[in-house]
Amino acid sequence: MSVQLRRYTGVDKPTVEQFEVTSAQAAFVEPLQETLEMGAHRDCFVIEADGEPVGFFQIDHASATRSVEVHLELHEVTIDWRHQGKKYGKAFVEMLPRLLNAEYPDWRGVCLTVNCRNKKAKRLYEYGGFTDTGELKLDGPSGPQHIMRLAI
Repeated sequence: MSVQLRRYTGVDKPTVEQFEVTSAQAAFVEPLQETLEMGAHRDCFVIEADGEPVGFFQIDHASATRSVEVHLELHEVTIDWRHQGKKYGKAFVEMLPRLLNAEYPDWRGVCLTVNCRNKKAKRLYEYGGFTDTGELKLDGPSGPQHIMRLAI
């Protein structure tokens, strides 16, 4: 299995727009069609396995609404349901710091929010080295979210 993280391009749009998550995960991620339109403050990336896009994520580098100051913010991590269970999520969190250091060399860390009910995702981020700040973001559309961060 060859996994890589790379910048999203227009060629990826038809594939990425078809990505879906399981019904249990749907409350925790925005529909990708909407996410792709957010654009201005977020850079889009693809998780690719053996030359095929299998996932998507965004990095907020410019908005004033990041959860932790002087940190990038990770958004909308999605592995298409047809590709889940193949360890792409683990590969993603292992590779993320290297990508962020290359793409954003002036930043000290990355943060994210993860719904308090999404225990599987929280464990994945902890596996990748993210730590819970102990703070909660209370205005999430699906309830409170843990704020986590990772030094890069």
